[in-house]
Amino acid sequence: MATDSPIRRRLAGVLVVTVVAAALAASAAAPAKADLIGSLLTGNCPTSGTQVFSQWGDYASYFLAPNGGLELGSTGWSLNGGASVVSGNEPFFPTGTHSLSLPSGSSAMSPVTCIGPKNLYVGMFGTDAGDTDSGLRVRVYWYGLLNKLLGFSDYTTFGPGSGWAPTSKLNSGSVPLLAVPLLGSTSARIQFTPLGSGSAWKVDDVYVDPWLSR
Repeated sequence: MATDSPIRRRLAGVLVVTVVAAALAASAAAPAKADLIGSLLTGNCPTSGTQVFSQWGDYASYFLAPNGGLELGSTGWSLNGGASVVSGNEPFFPTGTHSLSLPSGSSAMSPVTCIGPKNLYVGMFGTDAGDTDSGLRVRVYWYGLLNKLLGFSDYTTFGPGSGWAPTSKLNSGSVPLLAVPLLGSTSARIQFTPLGSGSAWKVDDVYVDPWLSR
């Protein structure tokens, strides 16, 4: 019967070490890959928020979208057709001094915000003193890696003619066919467009809940 040579035993030992090292590397790579995917989906969102709408029965945790209070002027926003940042703040959290004015024919696109791995809640304060327009349309544009536009979804259209109040909570889970543009999305921008003539819409303090009330 042939016996193992010293060279054969050394090669066998190298093979065992190599297999074990490869298995350890694979087990370490799996959570690392999961962490990477999770990071891409949440887009480096804050890890916690506050229940800013709790007095109105909404106990989800939100964070203020980038320049969501318009206190940095139009920084990060894309304003068109007469949309502008004006003096005057929503009355519930009077720590700011500005809001977004949206006359008829205008539109405004928020700065880029992160999104969550499931759905996206959006909350804000709005008013429309005109009461002759056809409401305010809220649309979300979804972006993937390298800021590639993947699609958009119309969240809702707020009815006209109300004073300052928190808007109804907008949940991406209720938007039909949202999975198509959301798949692969890493960030989003929120567009506000008044419809019809006579708009006197103002928007302030745009909040985002990317955790879906985890």
